[in-house]
Amino acid sequence: MAYRSLYKNDYLTDRERKNIILLDVIRRNGPIAKTDISRITQFNIVTVSNYVEHYIDQKLVAEKGLDISSGGRRPELIELNSDWGNLVGVEIGPTHILVMVSNLNPTIIHKLKVKRPEGHMEVVIAEAVRLVRRVIEESKVAPEKIKGIGLGISGVIDRGAGTIRDTDALRGKTVGSYSTAKGILEKEFRVPVSVGNDASLAALAEKKLSLRIDDENVLYFYSDVGSGIIANNDLFWGSSWSAGEIQLNLDNKEGLALEPWVEKTDFFKSEGLDLGIVKRVKESLKKDGGKSKLLESAGKDLEKIDLNAVFEAAKRGDALAVSVVEAASTRLGLKVAYLTNFFNPEVVVLGGGVERGGELVLNVVRRVVKQLVMEETAGIVKIILSRLGEDAVAYGAVCLVTQELFAEV
Repeated sequence: MAYRSLYKNDYLTDRERKNIILLDVIRRNGPIAKTDISRITQFNIVTVSNYVEHYIDQKLVAEKGLDISSGGRRPELIELNSDWGNLVGVEIGPTHILVMVSNLNPTIIHKLKVKRPEGHMEVVIAEAVRLVRRVIEESKVAPEKIKGIGLGISGVIDRGAGTIRDTDALRGKTVGSYSTAKGILEKEFRVPVSVGNDASLAALAEKKLSLRIDDENVLYFYSDVGSGIIANNDLFWGSSWSAGEIQLNLDNKEGLALEPWVEKTDFFKSEGLDLGIVKRVKESLKKDGGKSKLLESAGKDLEKIDLNAVFEAAKRGDALAVSVVEAASTRLGLKVAYLTNFFNPEVVVLGGGVERGGELVLNVVRRVVKQLVMEETAGIVKIILSRLGEDAVAYGAVCLVTQELFAEV
């Protein structure tokens, strides 16, 4: 069973690995009998019983009556104690900051979402810290009940330096210290704070909360801006925690002179969170708005046209919207196809906002992958839309810090 290979990182002890695996199985399947935990994990029943008794003593797991017996004594059922404590998940995204308070399951208790402030990365991080305080206060959860905080941050992480670099050229590609935010939150709330890249944590959330246990290799696409990687059941960070970047640094003009076609090729750069859809729609409407009702539905105001408006128009059959969405989905599909061929995953998840396009986006990406990927790889991969939507990164932040807490029980 592949579950035994979960979290095989060198820094985890055998006990820590077992804690994470056992508690995750209980979370996923509770109420569950110890014999079923043993069957799923392939840990012997004595080991399972000893660990479970410890979890009950710690009030992390609760007894939940008796299961139906197939003969002999009825097995006792256990489940995660969702009231053991609360967690905070934070997304510092490209366009917004989202903070949630959840229980251990995790179920959202309270959530706030605000526009990302303009300016330096340090300003953005400071705003996120303020929002954490606010969401805890509004949730009515006692601060002492908070057991951990997770941060998912958009940008390129440098683990050694403790920094995060914004990749948006329009914002100046500023660098901020995630270590500072981590230190502030740990000092104020006296709980562990875990940090990761936004797309990586979205991949972790989909793996933990919406996919099957047996889906061991997963790619999550945060639109075409970045990706998260689950490899052999484990979150793959890379050497400096910056794995998953799918665009080249074409703004760097120093050194080798690139051929003009390189900068013009969509494959090497991001079209943005909306895949360039809104920009192309507006350009077409400026040339000839008579072929689409999009401008009319926006009250003749081009600035009111956003990605949701285009997706809705495409679903109604608006020719311009359909054409632009299909072209953008094809460009995304090329990146998905290349990385699917390279990584050979069981599942590819499309998120970061493009999931709102539904079947219009999904069907095009699937067609491109089927056509271009080696048939052995194409035959096994499932391409799906994110089930967690805009909450994926914050959920992933919760999952990350939960994993840390589980390890140390």
